[in-house]
Amino acid sequence: MLSCHYGPGGRAATVSGVAARGVAARRAGARLAVLLAVLGLVLGSSPARAAVGTAGLLPGQTLLAGQSISDGRDILTMQADGNLVLYARSIPVWASNTAGHGGAQLVMQADGNLVVAAPGGRPLWTAGTGGHSGSVLVMKADGDAVLDAPGHVTLWSTNTSKQTYAITQLAAHGWGPDQFGCLNNIWIRESGWNELAGNPAYAYGIPQADPGSKMAAEGSDWLTNPQTQIRWGEDYIQGRYGSPCQAWAYWQARRYYGPLLAVVPF
Repeated sequence: MLSCHYGPGGRAATVSGVAARGVAARRAGARLAVLLAVLGLVLGSSPARAAVGTAGLLPGQTLLAGQSISDGRDILTMQADGNLVLYARSIPVWASNTAGHGGAQLVMQADGNLVVAAPGGRPLWTAGTGGHSGSVLVMKADGDAVLDAPGHVTLWSTNTSKQTYAITQLAAHGWGPDQFGCLNNIWIRESGWNELAGNPAYAYGIPQADPGSKMAAEGSDWLTNPQTQIRWGEDYIQGRYGSPCQAWAYWQARRYYGPLLAVVPF
């Protein structure tokens, strides 16, 4: 109930009460507008744009051409050419391969599916994660972009944390960003960046050290830790070839780059 004080200026007090009711009405209207905006987001009636530079997408949000999400170092960007690309320290490490569709946008659908859609809504690429409402896209500090369902259940990932780590180690060997493409060309063929590839008694891990136990020189967790394997592999390449691109040239000529046959000075 609105309480009014009546004094000598009784009429003025009445006008004041009307003004107070007007303020209350405006506040109620503002709350209603906020509620309608939230309902619109939840129901998907009007997809909301993501805040550019934030680290994720909520249900119903979109990335338009030229917009990105970022953890501050790595960026997932919806390019103007229609390709969704993840850049680790400015180096591309993953893409949706949807270039040639200018105006495409990334949509975090309310049903949990992540979709690159052409103008008009036709899907060009999807994560295939429909049926998990409430899921969110998150750009993680380790270089992965992941789609998490409620309860922190990962439904989909770019699986790029290992490549990102390898990029962070380039400078320690005196290499520039241009060397990553050559490194990726080798290791995607040798192991697919799988730290469990092969047999520990023979060729093993991301760099396919033979035997795998050679990597113990870099750390006792060499059997399962991709970062230990990556450091060992980059050290090996530097010692034997000088750079990943020189190692890649060797690989192209012989279809292997040496860890299977080389004597490694560790």
